[in-house]
Formats: sequence, C-alpha cells, structure tokens
Amino acid sequence: MAAFWLNGLIFLTINVLMVTSNSQFCASVFKAQVDHILVDHVMNASTVVNEFECHHKCLRNNSCKSFNVRPGADISKRLCELNNKTRKMTPESQFRKMKGSSYYGPVKVSCQDLPTKKKKQTGYCHPNYKGKRCEIPRRGWNSKDPAYSCKSIRDSGDSKGDGRYWIDPEKSGTPLKVYCDMTTDGGGWLLISNITMESSTPPSQLPVKTSYRGITSDQMVLTKTAMNELRTHLSFTQLRFHCSKNNGRTFHVTTAADSSGEAVVKYLSGQTDAQPASCGSYVRMENDNSRLAGACQNWELAKWGHAPFDEERLYNHPAWVPYLYHWALNHPGGSGRWECDDYLVGVNTGDFWKIYVR
Repeated sequence: MAAFWLNGLIFLTINVLMVTSNSQFCASVFKAQVDHILVDHVMNASTVVNEFECHHKCLRNNSCKSFNVRPGADISKRLCELNNKTRKMTPESQFRKMKGSSYYGPVKVSCQDLPTKKKKQTGYCHPNYKGKRCEIPRRGWNSKDPAYSCKSIRDSGDSKGDGRYWIDPEKSGTPLKVYCDMTTDGGGWLLISNITMESSTPPSQLPVKTSYRGITSDQMVLTKTAMNELRTHLSFTQLRFHCSKNNGRTFHVTTAADSSGEAVVKYLSGQTDAQPASCGSYVRMENDNSRLAGACQNWELAKWGHAPFDEERLYNHPAWVPYLYHWALNHPGGSGRWECDDYLVGVNTGDFWKIYVR
C-alpha cells in the first residue's frame, strides 16, 4: 500500500482514510473491512456524504474506537455509525457480514514499515477538506458545508475553478446549487440569468423566475422582485452582462466599482426606480467588441433600462440604442425578441445571454 504524508497524517491508498500520531507507533490507521459491520456498540449514528466524513466524526469523538459505514436511504448518502469498541474488544459473534457496508477499525503502523522517502512527501487531503489535519471542510463543495456566496468561496481559497457550488445566502440551512465563474475578472461571480439557444428556433417562452431561488435552474431570467430578494440576502456590488451571437458581436461589460456602478446595481435590483446614467457606469471586458458598449451617450435617454418594462428591467432592454443595438429578451408573442448588440435579428445554436453578480 502506498502512503502519503501530510503534517503527521498518512493516507493509504487501499481501504484507509487517514491516520493520527501516537507516542508508541508512527501512526494509527483506520482500515476498512468490506461487507462487515460491528453490532451492539453503536453510540452515535448520522448521515454523511462519504466515508471520509464519517472518519472525521470518529476522530472528533474521544469515545469512538471504530466505525461502520452503511448504505443510506438516499443513494447519494451513507449512514455513519460510531462504535465505542473495536471488533477485537468484543465477541466474534458481534462482527457480522453485511453486504454493501464496511467496518473501519484501527491498526498500528510502525515507522519502519514506511519507506523513508514517503515520509517527506507532501500528501493530500480528501478533496472536500483542507487544514493541517484535513479537518476543515471546503465551503461550497457540498450541501452540508455551503458558502455564503461565490465571492466568499474565492476569497477563502476554496475555489476549484468554474463550476457548480453550494451557497446559502440566507444561512437558512436550505442551500442552492449554483454556477460560479471563478476566472473572469478575478472570479467570484454568481450566474443569476442564463439563456442559451439550443437550436436556431428560439424557445416558446422565457424561463422567468420570480424568486432568487430560481437561480438553481440552468436556464433562467430573474424579475425585479427576485433581484430585490437576492440583494436583501446577498450584498453584491457589481453586475456583469455577457451576451454573444455566433453570427454577430459580443457585448461584455461589468458595472464600475464606484457610486455610478452602484446606481446601476440598485436600479436593476429594484431598490430604486431612478434610471442611472449609462456613461461612466461600466467597464468593457477584453473580449467586448460591441457597438452598444462604445456608444453610451446614445443609449435611450443616456440611461440604463426601459421604464415600461418594470419587472423585466434586468433582461428586457437594460441597455439599448433605439433601433440599432439592443440587449433585449422578451416574448410578447410571435418569435419574441432575442437581441444582442443588434435589432430584430434571429438566433443560432449557441447564442447566449448571461448575467452575473459579485
């Protein structure tokens, strides 16, 4: 079995989770015996995501001598049973076969049993944990340890790149699985609206979400009410608009990190009805080649938004130069409006409109 060291901890690649040091031996190792459990000595039972989480529960409990991991009612979960004895401390009859379960009991490892070179290796924690003893959960990687926001995941060093994470802005215990952009402009962006064309025929209606909890959907646009609810719980300060058409141009801007950008955030979040000035309120991203972003003085009234579209202000004409360059998503009837730096132009597979907050 190969061993990997991490500040006094050892990970063995076969049926072993982690080890802890003691005074007589180099380490104590919990080794799995599959299709077996120890019965009549369970002092605590709980649901876990994986065996590593159960092992951590045992390490944190001074009375835990061994543990069982059994299939849970939910196929994605496990039942963790902490035992106050080991199989060697009990009659043989209490160590029983149970297919699909595993018993983890301690074994001793002498320092002489481990190659010298292995002791000097860095080693690795389970992907969901970090810290000197691999005891700190990485926030946002699973539903039991959600983060506050995509930005907080980035700031804590727990980012694993662009992808899905768990967040709980309300700290209510009911987290959301969301998409975080961890690379663009420093990362930390939460995707809140997403329309991506799956064919050259646009959808029959927009997937409008009236609550921010709808951001778990793959395709969604948020109403003013949903945006206001989100900002009540999540103190984001910037918005980022990114749309692109395969046969057209790319509009990609982020609101400025100052009072003019904050005015845009407040308006599009429904915290004020005063349409903010367009010029000076945003920054063009490197891949932006739109005419809309280069003509702020020509936006309707040189402002963000379109007053008649109150609940739709985030996605229906938030930025537009009349009859020339629009960001517009709506479906009042017929084929609707699917515009990205253009006016009354059709769509193709892969065209997209995405909005993020940070």
